[in-house]
Amino acid sequence: MKKFGTVLAVFLVLLVFVSVSGCLGGGGEESPTTSESLTDTGSQTTSAGTGGTTSGGEGYSTTESPGGTTTETETETGTSEYASWANPWDAYNPIQIDGEQYLITSIKYKLRIRTEEGGPIYEYEIEKSRGPTKIHVYGNKIDMETGEQEKVDLGEFEVYEYYGKITPINAEDMNSTFEYRLWVTERTSDTDTFFLFPSLDFLTLYASLYAGTGNTVGVWMEYGDQVFEFYNPAGVGEMSVAPYQEGDINMLSNIADIESIYMSWYGFYNFGFWTALEDENIYQETTGSWGVMGYQYNYEVKPDGTMTLGGKDFKVSQVSWTYTLGSITGQGEAVLAANLPVPIEAKGVFIEQGGANVFTHVKIEDIGFEKV
Repeated sequence: MKKFGTVLAVFLVLLVFVSVSGCLGGGGEESPTTSESLTDTGSQTTSAGTGGTTSGGEGYSTTESPGGTTTETETETGTSEYASWANPWDAYNPIQIDGEQYLITSIKYKLRIRTEEGGPIYEYEIEKSRGPTKIHVYGNKIDMETGEQEKVDLGEFEVYEYYGKITPINAEDMNSTFEYRLWVTERTSDTDTFFLFPSLDFLTLYASLYAGTGNTVGVWMEYGDQVFEFYNPAGVGEMSVAPYQEGDINMLSNIADIESIYMSWYGFYNFGFWTALEDENIYQETTGSWGVMGYQYNYEVKPDGTMTLGGKDFKVSQVSWTYTLGSITGQGEAVLAANLPVPIEAKGVFIEQGGANVFTHVKIEDIGFEKV
């Protein structure tokens, strides 16, 4: 925990560098240094050879679609496929599976993290879901002359709910599950931003609490015997009463595991292989190397058959990468499908020499789809 201040500072510097550098992919021929491929990633039904494709029942589209761009072109030997991982973690736009459009409505992760060199690996189960529901909204009625306050039930309203649950398996401090519900008037690209992340939606929750108007209707959180509730009557058009709050929002800062989960994931999210894959054909075996001004990125892509997840078949590839920037070193690997905006499995390490040494391993255990 004490080293996360260093991690944050390094993250900010690298974010600026990566945004200026642009795409990390390149035409280099140098082969990367890779780690051992991920194992036990699911039920693979077929295998793809070098630069090849598999046939029969694959869950991917051959047209441009959110979550990945896939096209087919004619060659002397037949049809070849091009697919990039163009929109990682896009929870707002539907994905295409076998020509049909679906929205991801639930996801369940197994998450493993290590927050310092040689330290223990902590494990958690992360569950998320979203969808329309009905709730009672409360307000704080104030008698201005006496100063008396009264909790009032404003009635039942239709809202859109984001639900999250963190269950400790082998935790640092957590001894109970942590659950939260975020209610908004409607689903938007902003409220969807953090849905697919295997972490607590800190930014969404805090923005909801402190923006206090507009789309936000309420927030509910529970950890052990601690409960926090916040309702914003203005979100449902009730302007005559004040927001109602019960419990202590600082309960979040008292759970070390939640901060560790948040920081380890964002390190991996910001410095994975994702930007390079926006222009890379992930269904063709590829190696590449890119570098400038002391920054070096090496990567490898290997098609790896198909996998069944959430009752759907997906064509997948194994990717691996290493990078160095000054005193920063990283290495990772992932299993990806072009039309899924989240890795099926991914792990990586972020090392700042003499400082942070963080490991993250995330794997989808289940996923739910709803046809659009």
